[in-house]
Amino acid sequence: MSRRILVTGGRGYLGEVVIPRLLEHPLVQRVIALDGVAPPLRPHAKLRAVAADIRDGYLLRSLMEEEAVDAVVHLAFRNANPAQAVLAKETNVHGTLVVLEAADKCVLVQKLVIASSTSAYGARRLGRPLTESDPLRAGGLPYAFHKRLMEEELGRSLPQVRRSLQVCVLRLAAVVGPGERPDGPVRRLRRLPFGLRAWCRRGGLQLLSEEDAAAAFCRAIEARDCRGAFNVAPDDALTVAEVCGCLGKPCLPLPLWLIWSALFLGRKLFATTVPEGVAPYLAHPLVASNAKIKAALGFSCAHSSRQALRQCLANLPETAAQASTTPAA
Repeated sequence: MSRRILVTGGRGYLGEVVIPRLLEHPLVQRVIALDGVAPPLRPHAKLRAVAADIRDGYLLRSLMEEEAVDAVVHLAFRNANPAQAVLAKETNVHGTLVVLEAADKCVLVQKLVIASSTSAYGARRLGRPLTESDPLRAGGLPYAFHKRLMEEELGRSLPQVRRSLQVCVLRLAAVVGPGERPDGPVRRLRRLPFGLRAWCRRGGLQLLSEEDAAAAFCRAIEARDCRGAFNVAPDDALTVAEVCGCLGKPCLPLPLWLIWSALFLGRKLFATTVPEGVAPYLAHPLVASNAKIKAALGFSCAHSSRQALRQCLANLPETAAQASTTPAA
């Protein structure tokens, strides 16, 4: 296993989930947590927090060489909201290529693990779980679109990367848990008076627990040979109505066009934070197959989507009692 690990996006949600797990690992000697502002992490003998921009390739490479880094976990990602669209794309897409180039030029680095999302597949009718060979087609949702662009640029750059550098992309299902940020999917839905689902369509999504997300990154680092893309998702999925039921929220069925229009007008007129690009994901199931990661890396999620949701709700006093009494589907 790689012993000296550089983690980008140390202040982000995934950074706060993954870094403590790496620090606990007995074979990890050093973790360098990097972000635009030094991450406010608890002091630890193995940990160094660094303030740096991932778009500064010279600084990244110097840091990798100085710390003798042999693995990089790339988690840095900026929310792609319209007010910062240019900066977000520059960070999310170009920044990832800078990290790749720095890792490629630093011969000590043997592995680069990159966080992506199953949302990059886009919401569409398919009739089966999405596999890693399915094309990425996300378009309307900025977060998902930037993940797609990031992977497409990676794909064009990888043929020029040295063979000894293993590049692994983990396409995570929606991560939820006790540490979820205020703008996370569960907390956002909790603040709404009701949920929405597309009329005559069930929708569906997989929820990945924070513990399983962290474990997946550790497994990718541990694996002797880990290249390519892997879906990281539990075996089950929840419908939109089931998620609302766990939250104790009514779920209002509406035509898809009306949901899109309502979200669009809400964002334009009332500055709501839910983009209209969410609408297709309420209609079409976003369910990814986990067969490849099970076979190649021997990794399986320890928690189901329902269990991950309940772990998240356990930190929300108003909904904890409802979640614990909701019957299983």
